[in-house]
Amino acid sequence: MVGLSLFERLESGPRHEGEQPYGQCISAIKRHLEQLFNVRRGSAQSNPELGLRDLNEAAPEGGDLARAISDDIRRSIEAFEPRVQVVAVRFQPDREQPLVLNFQLDCQVCLGPGRVGPLQIGVTLDNRDRYTRVT
Repeated sequence: MVGLSLFERLESGPRHEGEQPYGQCISAIKRHLEQLFNVRRGSAQSNPELGLRDLNEAAPEGGDLARAISDDIRRSIEAFEPRVQVVAVRFQPDREQPLVLNFQLDCQVCLGPGRVGPLQIGVTLDNRDRYTRVT
């Protein structure tokens, strides 16, 4: 039952370990990451380190914005999503939509005791609606 959140486990009722379908685990992880990435760092009083920095704060002076956001994504996952280990984060610019920042994450995901597998996660930061999507 590692993949689902507490509330999802309560809703679905009792299950035996290892019965949870792969797709449910991945969906739960992606939902959690989307929630995590849509919290702005400093806005949660219980844990000021939760979430991503505002894009205006993320840009280092004279530095690489994509690299700063990549580092922020990696830090957030390491700190708040123990089921996922990030192997690589790649920025994928879109010439058609320069205000949309796309990242591809290569990860290893823990789906339960002895169940580890590869997972690719897409993260899209859209400056227009200020929402981060995880696919």
